[in-house]
Amino acid sequence: MKEQLPQGGQMVSIIEYSAEKKARNSYPHRIISPPMPSRCCQARMNRIGQVQVEDDSRFYYKRCSHCGFTVREFMSAIDIERLLGMDVSDWGDRTEAWLDRIQHEVETERAA
Repeated sequence: MKEQLPQGGQMVSIIEYSAEKKARNSYPHRIISPPMPSRCCQARMNRIGQVQVEDDSRFYYKRCSHCGFTVREFMSAIDIERLLGMDVSDWGDRTEAWLDRIQHEVETERAA
């Protein structure tokens, strides 16, 4: 089963989900993944490959190093620089902390 959008908006994916086939990482050509995550996935998901851009979406693949379950993780489309330039003083301390955390995540993604 391949990841696809409805007719006319198909999104190509190299992931094939299969319960019959053995998990295999042949990135960047094909990844065979179990159809469902296992308990091991929560602690063992690792990024593989570079950030991919398709239409307006940016994503990368994450794969469990133990069972091979793989997903595409989409990156935020929020313009962090624009948000940081806004006056957030009346938003409260929680919002500033949230923006700092998001900015750190974006910088980490760009560095990877």
